[in-house]
Amino acid sequence: MNMFVPVLMALAAMLLAPRPDAEGHDRATLEPLVMLRIVFLLLSDALLFSVLGGALLTRYLLPMYPLVLLVAVSVFYRRVPYWHGLALVSAAAFVVGLFINPPYGFAPEDNLAYARVVRMHQAGIFQLAKHYPGATVLTAWPMTDELKRPELGYVKRPWDVCAIDDFTAAQIDRAAQEPGEYSAALVFSTKYDPPAPLLSLGGEAFEERYFGLHHDLQPDAIAHQLGGNLIWRSDNQGMWVALIRFDRALDARLEQEDQTPIRSGE
Repeated sequence: MNMFVPVLMALAAMLLAPRPDAEGHDRATLEPLVMLRIVFLLLSDALLFSVLGGALLTRYLLPMYPLVLLVAVSVFYRRVPYWHGLALVSAAAFVVGLFINPPYGFAPEDNLAYARVVRMHQAGIFQLAKHYPGATVLTAWPMTDELKRPELGYVKRPWDVCAIDDFTAAQIDRAAQEPGEYSAALVFSTKYDPPAPLLSLGGEAFEERYFGLHHDLQPDAIAHQLGGNLIWRSDNQGMWVALIRFDRALDARLEQEDQTPIRSGE
């Protein structure tokens, strides 16, 4: 998170002339062969994931971060008088990025938002177990695994789940067509979605096609579309989790009781 800070400062430092060392020579920089290897590894990594495709996850880039930082600090040392300060600014930007969400959509695992998401999911599952033990739960990944796999630490026994891909309007509409498949819904924000993002990679259509961009419906909209009632919701810095109940099971039981024939003598 915030890797752009040292990169932008290094690019700006490239506009400065190299500084002399104690002997009057230009300060040392990375050897050409070392720089060539770094560039080769960076381009190979970009090409590899461009060919393989898959989710756009920051953790896939982690092996490349030290190489980028090595080049940036080398530029600082060679061209900036107080290069230590730029290194400290870069480190401070990384620390800030752990706690403050960026003004664009990102995966919660990119910073400590992931810890908040874990606690919110734990709270949602607690409410589910408290109000609807034994329910078949409509939800999406990773909540599906959290409910089905006790070894993950969220539940003691596996729950029955009805899985959908996410909580977009299309997926909720699909779930609404099969109301008998679930008796409760545990919904959540699958990503951080700022109300007015500052950065875009080329428009929503482009990002939807190549980067899996989607917009989750809000809990009240999901409850309305599914014909349920929103009974619990928790929000934390732009992320949310909510529990929705359905009265279909109760209505079906009452209808069955109404249709039960009265025996003679009653």
